[in-house]
Amino acid sequence: MKMFSVILAVITVCSQSCFSEVTSVDPPDNVTLSDLGLLGQLVIRWSPPATLHNLTDCSVRYQLEYFSTYKKEWRGYRTPRTSFRAQFDLERDVRVRLRTMLRGSCTNGVERTSPPRELLWPPHLTGVENSRVRNFTCVFHRKEYMECTWERGAEEPRHTQRFLYYWHSGMEAVAECPEYIASQGTHTGCLFPRHSVEEFTDFNVCVNGTSAQGPLRAVYVSLQVQNHVKPGPVEALSLEETQQGGELLLGWSPPTGLVPAHCLEYEVTSEHTDQDGKEWGMVNITEETSLVFPAEQRSCARVRSRVHEYCSDSSFWSNWSRRICVPDEGV
Repeated sequence: MKMFSVILAVITVCSQSCFSEVTSVDPPDNVTLSDLGLLGQLVIRWSPPATLHNLTDCSVRYQLEYFSTYKKEWRGYRTPRTSFRAQFDLERDVRVRLRTMLRGSCTNGVERTSPPRELLWPPHLTGVENSRVRNFTCVFHRKEYMECTWERGAEEPRHTQRFLYYWHSGMEAVAECPEYIASQGTHTGCLFPRHSVEEFTDFNVCVNGTSAQGPLRAVYVSLQVQNHVKPGPVEALSLEETQQGGELLLGWSPPTGLVPAHCLEYEVTSEHTDQDGKEWGMVNITEETSLVFPAEQRSCARVRSRVHEYCSDSSFWSNWSRRICVPDEGV
């Protein structure tokens, strides 16, 4: 009985002194940033804090936050891994916050989070000052081909030449523009055939250049191709009086191209003149391919289309259709 009491006393003492609850955690160590050479795809790597090397009875996770200059917001992820890959703007600072998160027996079931380790990597900008191209724009015409164009830099030297390189997740390596658009021998844009673009993934572009004064300042762009679609113009347009009378039916067909019909919405503008010569107009947004107007002394309408928000975050309006009138404008 005395032996049992001694053992119980030892266990009691050990339970109070041999177990030390972790109440604070250090942030990750050895944080590095690596450029994969894919026009903005960077990898952040780190290692567990040294204070956790001999810890086995707790799970470790990491909370990483980085500032997306494309979205203009902080984005956060939690992971048990010690690396993270994302798209960054190579013309701006890379800003990252890293925390260690610990939970398990060592914390008595309470999740402990370290203070953040905040890091900033400035961009490595080279090239002639103010030679960066301006007004870089990409348009995915009818989902058949994409056209990217640019204008000369504000202080671009004479006798320069521009080059475009691109990459997306379906490619093994960066490639040069498949077909340049040129003006007087100088590249001012690039044409991408349908098979060379990829939707719903980062499509990364770099435009750099050369001059007698040295390399030109590069521009880096990451875009989502599906958000740059411009449908073709509506061509099959009709405007006629309904059988019931007193109303006009405007009808049209979806534009030609590879944009699915269910992804289109239409803007219809119409102008009307009543019997007394009073003029009035209407603007309608619809997903249908017809619209009914009250019949007036004279009515005219035109239509354009774009990809609606169910299929993309943004889109370009198509060119306007021809203007159609009843009676015809030639009458």
